[in-house]
Amino acid sequence: MRVEFLVEEPSAQAALEVLLPRLLPAGCAFRVRPFDGWQDLLGDLRVLLRGYHRRIMREGETDLRIVILLDGDGICTRRKASVEEKAAEAGLLTRRTAGPDQPFHVFTPIAVQELEAWWLGDRAAIIAAYPGVKAPHFKGIVRDPDSLPKPNETLWAVLKQGRYFAAGKRKSQWATDISRHLDPARNASPSFRYFCEGLAALR
Repeated sequence: MRVEFLVEEPSAQAALEVLLPRLLPAGCAFRVRPFDGWQDLLGDLRVLLRGYHRRIMREGETDLRIVILLDGDGICTRRKASVEEKAAEAGLLTRRTAGPDQPFHVFTPIAVQELEAWWLGDRAAIIAAYPGVKAPHFKGIVRDPDSLPKPNETLWAVLKQGRYFAAGKRKSQWATDISRHLDPARNASPSFRYFCEGLAALR
């Protein structure tokens, strides 16, 4: 099986290239394709999905799967519905529309509200990546990171308390450094757990 990931920014690519060897089924090959924001990705998506459909119909490419990862940005339901609609128009079965135990072509997870919520879901991973960060630096932050309106700002505030990145955000570096230590079993982000479950269901 081969899986192509469409992501909206380089920080998501940086994270997935670290995480996917641990999350995908054994023997699965993958490629991550970053876009210049969600508008760029969604603007190209209809044409891309039609192209994927043609490829999947060819002999030798029936094992191709597509994962479209977007930030929720406060409009999760609307954004996911748009992606699901485009997949249906292209003739591709998604995880949402597939029947029980039915293989699907497209998986459409959403990072709620932003990818940084996934890092905040594993505080031990943040501390392992940046040892200057201590448990008290998370005081006042809710345990469910998906409920935070701006996870990237919350994470940056925590890192600055640990004396990191005072000069500015480095989202791709955060993604790489923290992803190395992420443990799905202890992650408190429901959207990250859904992402992991969906990858495990690919076949």
